[in-house]
Amino acid sequence: MDKRPHILQTTELCVTATSRALVRDVSLTIAEHQVFGLIGPSGAGKSTLLRALNRLTDLVPGLKVTGDVQLHGQSIFKSGMDANALRARVGMLFQQPVVFPASIVDNVLFGARRLQSLSKSAQTELAESALQEAALWSEVKDRLKTPAAKLSVGQQQRLCLARTLATKPEVILMDEPTSALDPRSTEAIEALIKRLKSRHTIVLVTHNLRQARNVADHLAFIGVRDGVGQLLCSGSVDSVLGRTDVAEVDEYVCCQ
Repeated sequence: MDKRPHILQTTELCVTATSRALVRDVSLTIAEHQVFGLIGPSGAGKSTLLRALNRLTDLVPGLKVTGDVQLHGQSIFKSGMDANALRARVGMLFQQPVVFPASIVDNVLFGARRLQSLSKSAQTELAESALQEAALWSEVKDRLKTPAAKLSVGQQQRLCLARTLATKPEVILMDEPTSALDPRSTEAIEALIKRLKSRHTIVLVTHNLRQARNVADHLAFIGVRDGVGQLLCSGSVDSVLGRTDVAEVDEYVCCQ
């Protein structure tokens, strides 16, 4: 049993779109400084669940979230909770790199500049620190003012990670962060995930069982029953992937 302090907890979390349930009654506990993997078939609601953890679901018209998500025991839905401040603490890395039409350094500092007033020296120091942590500094340190769009796709994904890291998040949500990358870039991101968990908690959506086995400390399987995404089991990587008594898990693993 994991004895590390809990950082995130969901209780009977449900997400609906108009009258249709996407995810129902998901209760999870996520410990600090681990890679918590979410696996399951396409359409089960894993990405929707991930977005509910930092209220990105608020930005999608028609979505309604019930139940609760707690960060360090405090509800993220409580009155007075600043959603932007929450998303700085619980950052997000998407499936496709999202770079802005600006320089590399302006991309890194985009979120941090909006959250706080930073001197020029503080900006310089923060950009270098974030790029170092994202293992990109050595590749871009001599061209920080060049357009981010000139980077390779793998570099762009690490740039997006650096932008997230610049806000000093406690948790990083990753939605299939390597699905658009070549094998070499995928290896680089996976190596980063393993290093980052010493300072951050990672919640990772992946369809890649090799990746789940390689980087995850804990897994939750989100499957579809009665047309709705539901938590069917969770536990250690081996225990979840070995659940032959859960038909949906057994079929999913056999088909990979």
